[in-house]
Amino acid sequence: MDCWRHELDKAMTEDEIVQNASDYLVLWAPKGLDAMDLGLVEMRIESGADIERVRRSLRRSETLAPAQTRDAAHLKELASYFMHAASRVSELRAR
Repeated sequence: MDCWRHELDKAMTEDEIVQNASDYLVLWAPKGLDAMDLGLVEMRIESGADIERVRRSLRRSETLAPAQTRDAAHLKELASYFMHAASRVSELRAR
């Protein structure tokens, strides 16, 4: 969803990215996706480290889901978003 990426792009702080990523995860995570599989206690992002952890976990999960399933499409979308969010966190930290 381009509006979610736009929110990441205009974020001026890591906290803004964390809040956006938390909202995104809660709204778009497939029902069968367990927070523990992402290295989280709950389906919530509380730090930049959580964003990176979710990004890594989603990349691993993407390779395990059959490519033609609905869940695979959700995982791909989530992985792409969290890759972008992690990139933005890195950009802001580098400043």
